[in-house]
Amino acid sequence: MATRDATRRRPARSLLIATALGVAAATGLAACSHGGSDSNAATKGRPAATPTQPASTTQAGAEPCTFSGATDAAQGAAGSPTRLLTDVRVGVHDCYERVTFEFKPRTGDAAGPVAWKAAYQPGPVTEDGSGRTVPVKGGAFLVVHFSAQGADLTKPDAPDTYTGPTSLEAAGATRIQQVRRTGDFEGVLTWVIGVDRQRPFHIGTQDDPARVVIDVGD
Repeated sequence: MATRDATRRRPARSLLIATALGVAAATGLAACSHGGSDSNAATKGRPAATPTQPASTTQAGAEPCTFSGATDAAQGAAGSPTRLLTDVRVGVHDCYERVTFEFKPRTGDAAGPVAWKAAYQPGPVTEDGSGRTVPVKGGAFLVVHFSAQGADLTKPDAPDTYTGPTSLEAAGATRIQQVRRTGDFEGVLTWVIGVDRQRPFHIGTQDDPARVVIDVGD
């Protein structure tokens, strides 16, 4: 009886071994197809990296970075009422770097653009009103004036509407070395963009909220 029982169990045992070998083979093939982080990249919808080629920073289907500008003085929105500065941001893009100034209307004024003008000026850079020299990094200085203020002087306590830093630098920037406020005097707000050298720039405006966007490129 013992011999026959063992004989009857052999097919079942053989089937279990064959199944285990099949699972192991499938697992081995999967491991050979994807390795380490490449497996995670493929799962997340990104193509697995090819070890012999450097990874590209441009996504498939994305348009190449383009920039067009000039070094001539520029201005816009002349005659607009005085606005209040609320934010300043500096960003880095592939073929240009950007400074964005954001504004809001004073109490009782309708929303709208802010008057601005910009031009390269030789150093040294000086502070509005006092004439004190203000150090700004860079080999060329793009001076931007706004018909604006950083505090709401229509209110008794004149609260600051811009509470951010008065000097900014963007990590990884190679063109814009520093962005620094050099004046908030008699309704004229002045910021200086220190650039490594005189480069073409382009200025655009956006609404809701009002923004002046300055791109410096190649």
